[in-house]
Amino acid sequence: MTPVQYGAACQAVVDTFNAREPAQKDHNYWNDPVIDPVRAEIKDHYIAEQNRRCCYCNREYPTNNKAVWDGEHIIAKSLAPRFMFEPRNLAASCKDCNIAKGEDEIRVDPNRKSFPDQSQHYIIVHPHFDDYDDHIRWYGDAVKPLSPKGGELVGMCKLWRFGVAKAGVEVAPPNPLVDGLIGVMMDPQADPLTKAVAIEGYKEYVRARAQKPAD
Repeated sequence: MTPVQYGAACQAVVDTFNAREPAQKDHNYWNDPVIDPVRAEIKDHYIAEQNRRCCYCNREYPTNNKAVWDGEHIIAKSLAPRFMFEPRNLAASCKDCNIAKGEDEIRVDPNRKSFPDQSQHYIIVHPHFDDYDDHIRWYGDAVKPLSPKGGELVGMCKLWRFGVAKAGVEVAPPNPLVDGLIGVMMDPQADPLTKAVAIEGYKEYVRARAQKPAD
């Protein structure tokens, strides 16, 4: 993925922040109105660069409306404010993935001072340094991690949520058998065929309950 290249005005804002002493680099500066043009430039670049697909779930969100997208700090800005405007630490994510990931630590060595600029420096699939398809595979709405990094990303961003939603998990199961089906659907390590069978089984359960006369 090609990192964002700031325009002259935005670069000046970024340079001013980067010139601050470490103790003065506050991650809350991201919400300062002076950063609005920088945030817009970041979102516009990565939405286009990622073909309107979230950097974590790889789902397409067919809109350029910046309100739909989050400017994602791969290393959370609260954990390392010094990397807040580093282009290779930025991407566009859907809001659900951003919320699920939260402020989780994704560096192998959080004490490293310089920017981690290689794949092996991260415990999850990195949008700039990894090939997504080497680590994550989708079977419709069922996800299968292909590597430890893929497994970490599935768990951290709750990528199993698509399969669970497809199965209608919002209907509360009243028995252990259905609990077991949901457990398979939520297990990022489950075999894709087993997961698909569980999804179909749960669909049948939901349909049966929908057809059952009310008590």
